[in-house]
Amino acid sequence: MANEVKVESRSYATLLDEATAHQLRLFHTLECLEERGCIIRPTDHGLRARIPPIVPHAPFDRYRVYTAGRQAGSWNIDSQLAKYQGRYYYGFTNGRIDEDTEGQQVRLSTSEDAQNWSEPTNVIGGEENTRDAYKCMGILPTEDTLYMWIRWAKRVRNTNSDRVGGGYYADWYHARTSLYSSADGSDWSKVAELPERVSATYEAPHLTADGRLLGIASIDERSGPAILRWPSSDPTQEPEILPIEQPFGCKLDGGETTWYQTDNGTLVIFWRDESQSCRVWISTSPDGGETFTSPMISDIPDAMSRNHAGRLRDGRYYLCSNANYTLHNRMHLTLLLSDDGYMFNQVYILVDDPTSMRLVGLLKEPGYMYPCCLEEEDRLLVGYSVNKEDVEMGIVDLSQLETGISAQLKPVEIDRASAAGSAAMA
Repeated sequence: MANEVKVESRSYATLLDEATAHQLRLFHTLECLEERGCIIRPTDHGLRARIPPIVPHAPFDRYRVYTAGRQAGSWNIDSQLAKYQGRYYYGFTNGRIDEDTEGQQVRLSTSEDAQNWSEPTNVIGGEENTRDAYKCMGILPTEDTLYMWIRWAKRVRNTNSDRVGGGYYADWYHARTSLYSSADGSDWSKVAELPERVSATYEAPHLTADGRLLGIASIDERSGPAILRWPSSDPTQEPEILPIEQPFGCKLDGGETTWYQTDNGTLVIFWRDESQSCRVWISTSPDGGETFTSPMISDIPDAMSRNHAGRLRDGRYYLCSNANYTLHNRMHLTLLLSDDGYMFNQVYILVDDPTSMRLVGLLKEPGYMYPCCLEEEDRLLVGYSVNKEDVEMGIVDLSQLETGISAQLKPVEIDRASAAGSAAMA
C-alpha cells in the first residue's frame, strides 16, 4: 500500500564467540576514539601502549617479494601462492600507475624457503603500447603441472580524463578468464578458458572432500555471484555454473570470495560485500556442494576487502582478512581462528605497522590487504599487498599460537573501565 514503510528482512549468522566479538568491538571503538584524540582514562597512551593488548599480535615475520617503482610498476596486488615440486611460487598483478589500466601484467616470483624471493618474471602482458590488461586470479599446483588463472580484458576504453595515469582502462565487463599451465613454472601456455559468462574469480578453486574442484566467481560482472563446480580434479574441464541468490542488503558480484569444508562435509563460504555493510556475508552447503543456502550477513567485521579462509594442519580453521568495522580501513591485517569451523574463538593482528603510499595512483590506499594463504606443518604463509604498491610474504609461527597466548589476553583481563566506556559509547 502507498504511504507505508517498506520492510525488508535478512538472515543473520553468528560466527564469533562472545569474547572474540568483544575484543573486536572494543578495539574498533578505542581506535576511532584515539583517531579523534579522545581518551577514556587518564593513563591512556593509545592502543599500541596497552599491556596486555586488546587484540594480540601473532608472531609474524615479513619478507619483501617486490618493491614498487614508477619504472617497474607502482600498482601491485592480487597475491596468489602455491608450492610446486618443492618450490614456492608467488604470482601477482603488476600495473604501471593506476588500477586496471593498459599494460597491466601478471608477474611471478619464486623461492626455495618462502623468505628470499627471485626477481619476478613476466608471465603475460606488459608489452609496449598495448591496451590489454591482465590480472592474476589464482595458482593451483598438481603433481606434474602448475596452473594459473589469468583474467584478460578484451578491450579498454577512455571515458574518464580525470584518471591519474590518463589513457585507457580495462573494460572488465567484456573480460575473459583463461587457464594457463606450466610443467616447470617458467614456460606457460593457455590450455582452457572459463565459460564466457564467468567474469572473475579471485581465488584458485580447491578440492572438496569428494575430489571435485570448487571455486567462486562473479557472472557477467553485473549479474551476481555463482559457484563454479568442476566434474573432477581436472581444472581443464569446463565447470558447472551454479548461480547464487543475492539477497536484500548486499552486493556480492565481485568474485572475491573464499571457502573451506568442515569435518561433517559442510562448505562454509565467506563473501565480500560491496554494499558497504562492513560485514562478511556467509552461505553454506550442507551436502558438500550440491545445494547452497542464501547468503546471510554475519557478525564478522570486514573493511570491504578480499579475505582468505582455510584449514591448518592441526585441524583448526582460519579466516585472514581486514576485520575492521570501518569501510576501507585496511591498516590491520587480522587472523581469526576456529576449532570447529563454525565459531571463531581467537583473533590476532598479523601486521599493522604505520604505512603510507609513496606513489599516487587510482584506487590506492594505505594498509595491508588482499591476503592469500598457504598452510604448512608449523607455519602459515600469507601473501599480501602493502598500499597496493609493494607485495610481501608474511610467515606466522603456528607453534606459538598453540601455547594459549590469546587465551591469556581475552577481554576478561582487559581494564573494566575501558570495557564499560566502550559499551556506553557503542
